[in-house]
Formats: sequence, structure tokens, C-alpha cells
Amino acid sequence: MTYLLVMGALALSVCFTLGWGMIGIGRWLGRRLPGGGGSASRQKACRAPNRPKAAPPPKASTKASAKTPPKATGSRRAARTKPPSEPWRLTCWLARRRSSLPLGLLALLLYGGSRLAEYGMAFRPHEVPGEFHRLVEGLGWTAAVLLALAAVSLLAAWRCRR
Repeated sequence: MTYLLVMGALALSVCFTLGWGMIGIGRWLGRRLPGGGGSASRQKACRAPNRPKAAPPPKASTKASAKTPPKATGSRRAARTKPPSEPWRLTCWLARRRSSLPLGLLALLLYGGSRLAEYGMAFRPHEVPGEFHRLVEGLGWTAAVLLALAAVSLLAAWRCRR
């Protein structure tokens, strides 16, 4: 039963990954065909909007500035702040990668099922193969890396939206 559970989960993950890749390739080919929706709109949406610069405040005469007390340093810093810069190309590329979150969640689900199977196999009278333990550990690390990449991708999407 454990063998069917583990091999079925591995077959499901392979089919899911291949299907995801085929959908991605299909979308990519669809954008490349004439009239298939260009990528210029995506690049424009990723860049930060141009904001008009505020006009500098009128300078007061030297007599008026000598009589008034100096302003707080916080207001001077606020006047000198620059508008946010455009996101980097890497940030925009990461913002477009939406596949890491579903793949990370799938890997996490497979890792949980494998750990449960490993726990159940510990109570059998037969010895558990050592490769199975390495497979479960590798699946856990893969899930952690994919979920970390998904978090970075979500932050990049938030940065490109601003």
C-alpha cells in the first residue's frame, strides 16, 4: 500500500510538472504568433508609472529666513526624497513567474504524504530502504526552495505593481 501511495504521488507530480510545462510553452508560442497578444503590455505594466515632479517651493527672502526659526530636519529630508526608481529586470522577470507557488504547495503536499508513509513504514517488521529516506528529505528541501522562491516572486510582483 505504501509503495502505491509513494509511486502514485511521484507519477502525479511528474504528470503535473509536464502538463504545467506544456501549458507554459503553449502560452509562450501563442504570444509569439502574429495577433497573439504582445508582451509590450506586460512590460509597460511592470514598470513604475512616471510621476510628475513637484514644483520646488518658492524661496523666501533672506530677511524672512533670518527671522524664522530653522525647520525640523525631518521636513528637509521629506523635501529631498526621490521618487521610487524603476524595478530591475530581474524583479520584473520574477514578478511574471507565477508557477512557483502552486508547484511549492504540491511539493509540500507530497512531502507531507511521504513523511506520513515513512512514519507508517517505521512500524513494519521489514527494513525501510535508505533511498526512501533520502527521497523524502530531498522532497522536503525542494518544497522549501519552491516556497521561498514563491515568496520572493510575490514580493517582486508587489514591487512592480507600485
